[in-house]
Amino acid sequence: MIRWTVPAALAAGRWALSRHRRRRPRARPVDLVPWAVAGAALGVCASTLTERRRATLLRGRAVLVTGGTRGLGLRIAREFGAYGASVAVCGRDRERLDRAVAGLAGRGIRAHGIQCDVADPEQARSLVEEAAERLGGLDVVVNNAGVLRVGPRETMTTADVEEAMAVMFWGPYHVARAAWGRLSESRGSLVTITSIGGQLAAPHLLPYACAKAAQAKLSEALAAESLGSGVRVTTVVPGLMRTGSHRGVVFSGAPEREYDWFALCAGLPLLSMSAERAARRIVRATVRGHGYVVLTPAARLGMAVHGLAPGLTQRAASLAGWLLPAVPPEPEERPGTEAAVQGVPGQVVHALTALNEDAARRLNQPSRAGTAPPGDGAREP
Repeated sequence: MIRWTVPAALAAGRWALSRHRRRRPRARPVDLVPWAVAGAALGVCASTLTERRRATLLRGRAVLVTGGTRGLGLRIAREFGAYGASVAVCGRDRERLDRAVAGLAGRGIRAHGIQCDVADPEQARSLVEEAAERLGGLDVVVNNAGVLRVGPRETMTTADVEEAMAVMFWGPYHVARAAWGRLSESRGSLVTITSIGGQLAAPHLLPYACAKAAQAKLSEALAAESLGSGVRVTTVVPGLMRTGSHRGVVFSGAPEREYDWFALCAGLPLLSMSAERAARRIVRATVRGHGYVVLTPAARLGMAVHGLAPGLTQRAASLAGWLLPAVPPEPEERPGTEAAVQGVPGQVVHALTALNEDAARRLNQPSRAGTAPPGDGAREP
């Protein structure tokens, strides 16, 4: 019912306006101002009622978020919890998991943490069972867990590709398979967070692009067979987002130079979206039962261009790859917490990525080498 509230209100306003025009065919434009104001007020009221209805629908619901200990996953858990849902989050790192649960509990959210590697079929099955037991059922499952390595193709190994596929394809597959029956009983939702990287292959992201493309098709295939099952399947395609993910990335080849371009692109204010806004849209789409959501205008434009002229986007990606750092004589590998350039160049990059750095502190991302662990983000609205 929620998805039709605003369209129905607009249709009613249009019908009233057409009736008014038929009765007063020579009405001046100024005479229509009161009707326009009334229509705007009606739209605002409809939006308010929608938000209240959404809060009512989520109150007491049980939500599982994989990869919910940091970044976008943590923000999604907070958003569901803010509307009254009980939340279970999972992650591989016990310390970060405990910090995330403490932060959620500090906001008044009923939260549980489960240590799990979704790439393991048995652990994925146990995750779903434990989450359902602790929360008293399952109404929403969000497949969000992911890993990311950045570097030239020559520095990527078969093991790197296998790890990406294990976490971002097989992980969602195992979780969906284990949770489908429970979601069918509750008439719940299965949400998969894919990426524009799975739609438009970017250079120096080979394992990630392969895994995200497979993940997107998994979600679409599940949606194709969901009719009549009681399960609503939502595929989410985020574009660039300010989640502080550059801290948790592993950079190979020339780590400092790879870090610079990735951190700058991920934090561009006009092209990237904040994690808070992204999470709000994801939760809203889940409640409304939307099947496919593209989060940023830039991502939507990129997908449209790729659909019309795939050769053009492929050539553009090739040019971007040519401009990115080449493989040095002695390739290295370092995490983002250690790859940041020091000195004046590093300060410049830090200043240009200030929004993303702030997101890293709020969203439980790894701390830089030699600094204190991030807080739980209690100061965030």
